[in-house]
Amino acid sequence: MPKLVSTNRECPISGSNQAYIVSEKDRHGKPLRNLISQESGLIFVDPVPFENTEEFYKTEYRKSYKGVHRPKPKHVYRAGGNALQRYERIKSLVSDHANTLDAGSSSGEFVYLMKSRGFRAQGVEANQPYAEYSQKELGIDVAVQPFSEFHTEEEFDLISMFHVLEHLEHPIRDLTHLCKSLKNDGVFIIEVPNILYPNMAFRNKWHPGHLFSYSQETLSALGQTVGLQVIDCNPIGDGGNLWGVFSKCQETKGEPKTADATFAEQTLATLHRDSLSYYKNPRNYFKFFQKLVKQTKEISTSRKKTAKQILDSLYL
Repeated sequence: MPKLVSTNRECPISGSNQAYIVSEKDRHGKPLRNLISQESGLIFVDPVPFENTEEFYKTEYRKSYKGVHRPKPKHVYRAGGNALQRYERIKSLVSDHANTLDAGSSSGEFVYLMKSRGFRAQGVEANQPYAEYSQKELGIDVAVQPFSEFHTEEEFDLISMFHVLEHLEHPIRDLTHLCKSLKNDGVFIIEVPNILYPNMAFRNKWHPGHLFSYSQETLSALGQTVGLQVIDCNPIGDGGNLWGVFSKCQETKGEPKTADATFAEQTLATLHRDSLSYYKNPRNYFKFFQKLVKQTKEISTSRKKTAKQILDSLYL
């Protein structure tokens, strides 16, 4: 049986402070305790490893993760390709010239793409060096502040959030605040890593910057808790990421959600079972070489180009 412990902070979905220990080390072998809520099945880090989370993401995160304060050309090329894939999934959900906000806009590739497609587009980004880079290099409108401090008189047809939710220390607070700027008939898109992705070793799942880890069930439940209605929530691509499409409910936000009594234990069993399957799948041993080929292409294609030149070659 997994070990049940009392947590330092409550699960944002269920409000419970009872959880099972999932892992006590991050992917690099350093101390990082991930727990799974006994009631909701949401996985979260406890205690939070940063003394001041907002300050860490404002100044240090990119340096600690990618080793740079500004994106390299290869990073822009990769992010531009990801932006194109996301646009293909989104374009049927919004009308022409819709007003859009990218929450956690990073170095601005998706905002720049949406502008190039005729949408009204802006971003909000907490990381100061990346936000300033996108303003200077791409000429886009980006508010440099955490979500809780973002205020605007505008209302948006679309709010997008790509690989950001898992980093938020207070997801309920931040989503609730952003939803105030979503039109009643607007759409909220959330993409996060899929913690139940089977083709990843168990030890590699625990990213030191991921304060929460989501499954289809817990991403849906979190959206419902802040008053969003689930339109779609499923794995995309090879299953490594989840794509959630939400609309704004007219009712008040939901009560804390509880899952089936055995859901957390079932999730734990799936995590460990998939880890064994990972090592038995020979295709996973070729991933290193596939990644190397991809990175070589990114470097060679983007070398000696500005961010605009890289993105224009992809988008136009």
